[in-house]
Amino acid sequence: MTVFVNNSELIIFDGAKVIDVLRAYYRSIQLDFPEPAPAILDQFGNIIEMDGEVSNLKRMYTIESEVLNENEDYENF
Repeated sequence: MTVFVNNSELIIFDGAKVIDVLRAYYRSIQLDFPEPAPAILDQFGNIIEMDGEVSNLKRMYTIESEVLNENEDYENF
C-alpha cells in the first residue's frame, strides 16, 4: 500500500503499523531512527499511536517529541 510521511511517498506492506511506517520513512531518508521516537500526527493534527493501523493513502506528519511537550496546543500544526 502507499502512505505518505511528511509528504514523502512510501510503499509499505499491508497490515503495517505506524511504527513500521516510521522505520521505513527514516530508512528512505537515510537517517537513524531517533530516540525518543517522534510523535506522529494525522492530517487533522491528531496524535496517532505507534501501534495504530495504517490504511492506503494515509498521510502522516512527524514532530519532535520535545516540541510537542513544550506546546500543549499541538492540534492542527
